[in-house]
Amino acid sequence: MGKVVDRSPELVERILKHYEMMDKGEWIRPNFSNDMQILYMRDRQTFSFLLFPELLEIGYQVGRLIGEKFIAPYLTGKTLPEIMESNLHFAGDHNYAHQEIVVAREDYAVYRNYECADCYGMPNIGMKICCYEAGTAAGCFEIPLGKHVVVTETKCCANGDDYCEFEVKVVE
Repeated sequence: MGKVVDRSPELVERILKHYEMMDKGEWIRPNFSNDMQILYMRDRQTFSFLLFPELLEIGYQVGRLIGEKFIAPYLTGKTLPEIMESNLHFAGDHNYAHQEIVVAREDYAVYRNYECADCYGMPNIGMKICCYEAGTAAGCFEIPLGKHVVVTETKCCANGDDYCEFEVKVVE
């Protein structure tokens, strides 16, 4: 999947520029701020996954690519705990969630998202739907570690839990 994106360097450059603009408080669109109604994103995503659960794996892979290309370059540290600590502020800075690291070892970690933009306040639909978050975390941790990382959502607000929780495994 990364090779497909690599064939569109202008797309990657533009997305990076948009992140830079957002971080500087500059508007990407001339007449609308960078804020977007959260329900617009949530409705599309939730109904897509509810109607077509096979899209969860695709969402994970898309998230992995986003993590590799757009978040990993900003992370520091050499160990999983150090890298996770350097990533901790991103979700809050972008109004996605408040993150907490529960456990962080060299090969295993658990973190939580509170007030997750994807699913907080949803009723229990019997699914864990934060596949983009899991994939993004896998991709952004994998690049600085230089090792394969698998992230699994173990709890989700859309599955009746009070927060979303993710298990991180470094695969040798």
